[in-house]
Amino acid sequence: MKAKTREILEECIETGVVHGYAIAHKPTNNPSELHIKSCIELSIWYEIDQKFIFEDPHRQALDRMVAFNEEHGLYEDDA
Repeated sequence: MKAKTREILEECIETGVVHGYAIAHKPTNNPSELHIKSCIELSIWYEIDQKFIFEDPHRQALDRMVAFNEEHGLYEDDA
């Protein structure tokens, strides 16, 4: 069996963009462009991390990023 990697990545990116945009506006109605881009990027990586297994050292970097964002409530379901 072989996964359809491109389709999985497209889904991760689409979901990450939508979720990242929503969480960027969660604390404020007027976020900076940098904040919006950062939230979108982090959300995309979070979605990719849920679908793929990364080897060290990438795994450690993703773990730190996900832990930071979970700690700050960026992955709550109500976003």
